[in-house]
Amino acid sequence: MVDSRQLRYFAAVANRLNFTRAAEDLVIAQPALSQAIRQLERELGVTLFERNARGAVLTAPGEVLLRGAQRTLRELESTVDDVRSFAGQVTGRVRLGAWQSMEVRLPELLAAFRHQYPAVDVAVNELVSDAMLDAVRAGALDVAMVVQREHVPMTGLASQPFITEPYDLAVAESHALAQRTAVRLSELTDEPFVMHRPGSAVRDQILHACADAGFRPRIALETGEMSAARAFVAAGLGVTVLPRSSLASAGPAVRILTLRPRVQRTSILVWPQHGPRSAAARSFLEFARENKALLQ
Repeated sequence: MVDSRQLRYFAAVANRLNFTRAAEDLVIAQPALSQAIRQLERELGVTLFERNARGAVLTAPGEVLLRGAQRTLRELESTVDDVRSFAGQVTGRVRLGAWQSMEVRLPELLAAFRHQYPAVDVAVNELVSDAMLDAVRAGALDVAMVVQREHVPMTGLASQPFITEPYDLAVAESHALAQRTAVRLSELTDEPFVMHRPGSAVRDQILHACADAGFRPRIALETGEMSAARAFVAAGLGVTVLPRSSLASAGPAVRILTLRPRVQRTSILVWPQHGPRSAAARSFLEFARENKALLQ
């Protein structure tokens, strides 16, 4: 009979694809880990890993087991946390998805949450919106903060509007627009844009806003990092439109202009349709709703 210890050992090797590193993570001897995996393979009657000189590779049966093992271990952890909450203290871990620009504001909210729930850890994952929605559906994230978009399927998810934030234009200090305080989006028709990669809600919203202004932006560079976008702008490689909070640390080489007409985004909290899976996640969701002013 396969038990949770075997699944935990298997998942550790699958995540590392290396027995030595997985053993270090688990704080056990590498021979003991190898023996446990061989025993698991014998019990299941399949090969879970192909061993090679560089480590290990999951087989097809191994990939199937990994999906189930991750789900089972998450549910077990959530159940244990819920049972412990009967002792009067919420414990456990919250897996939170957040967009990159939240790195400026999120620490204050997390610090306040930690003060109220000292036994709950929060693991923050920075992902593009599409990936966060998929992760919440799959149970890999408990709660996500994503940008609200039209025509995006929300099957299996519940959501609530959270905070609203404007977008601003960033240009290099040597740019012709650098001495302005505001600019109309339609004035940027011929500008090279530094744009987020496909799948990003920021990209989708900016493309939509440009279309409303009557043009399609000329994309000179694409990046998945807001910090990289700011650096490209500072180097004079293009202009970019980003959430105001992400431009707070742009530096003296970048000038920030208000967009006319105003372009803004509404962020939403997203969680599984039938509610967060653990007491820790439920506590975080309620706390975030009540304290969203900390992110404004």
